[in-house]
Amino acid sequence: MIERVLPLMPVTVAPSAVGGRFQLRRMEPEDFLFGLHHRLPGAHQIGSIPLEVDVRDHVPTGRILPPLLSIWHLTRCGSTLTARMLSCIEALQVTDEPGALVDICGAFWSLVPAADRLQALDVTVRSLGQQLRADARHLVVKQSLRSGAELDMFTRLYPDMHRLLIIRDPLEILVSNVRKPPGWLKLRGVAWSPLLSGVGLAKQRDLSEAEFIARCLGRAFASLAEMVEKEPAGWLILDYTELPGAVMDRLLPRIGIRPTPAEQVAMQEVTRLEAWNRKGRQPFIDDRAEKQAAATPELCALCDRFLREPWERLAALA
Repeated sequence: MIERVLPLMPVTVAPSAVGGRFQLRRMEPEDFLFGLHHRLPGAHQIGSIPLEVDVRDHVPTGRILPPLLSIWHLTRCGSTLTARMLSCIEALQVTDEPGALVDICGAFWSLVPAADRLQALDVTVRSLGQQLRADARHLVVKQSLRSGAELDMFTRLYPDMHRLLIIRDPLEILVSNVRKPPGWLKLRGVAWSPLLSGVGLAKQRDLSEAEFIARCLGRAFASLAEMVEKEPAGWLILDYTELPGAVMDRLLPRIGIRPTPAEQVAMQEVTRLEAWNRKGRQPFIDDRAEKQAAATPELCALCDRFLREPWERLAALA
């Protein structure tokens, strides 16, 4: 029997004098959805030491799946649920916020020449497209909220790639992020964090945690609104209140995918549990009313000051 060789896929990518350097790991199909978040799931350690290689020297192997859909979102709004649902379809190879793409859209890479950045993005997406399952035909990538400022790069390289944006009431998003702070909050003290918040380091020190989060979310929302407004017809915009039904009724027909009856059952099963928790997932509970009720006057004011206007621009295009 011929031993199956797992493809090498990027976990991180750093700028370098020769255009960038990957950290690569071999990837099992069952790890692909959440296994590229700058780390591997604890239950699936695939080698302790990643392979490092220059971007220009990494050659994806086997069949390379074409990118079909990119999922953009305002965070805490059902994008992970959507990714989980789509991953139930054998024809789709779905990855959730892969670290290498987050890197390329980050502050360090903004200093890299555009040609090198585009090459790194192209090689990364082709590497993610290395076929893992026999029936997989298309690549689906859920993006990070912080990648929205670089959406033009994706549009230039993949003009035919379908684009989905998922939105939610901004006050509910803010309450969720303040209650359970996002991973990027730890970047608050780094030298380039003003690119996230829009204010200098000295002023950031005087901000409350809630205001820092609100400023960062507002800038990310505004970047997405600016990008979507350039070509609104090229987007499908879904509101959190439309999920999960709109995935079946609106998204799948738009991208030309017809799940089998068994896949439809699997997709429905996914919706019964919390999407974001990868271990010990609990039954899903609609928390919209509870989040609205939990909003303090401070959070309401921050939402109106930083989030409401860009959200309204996006909602008007839905």
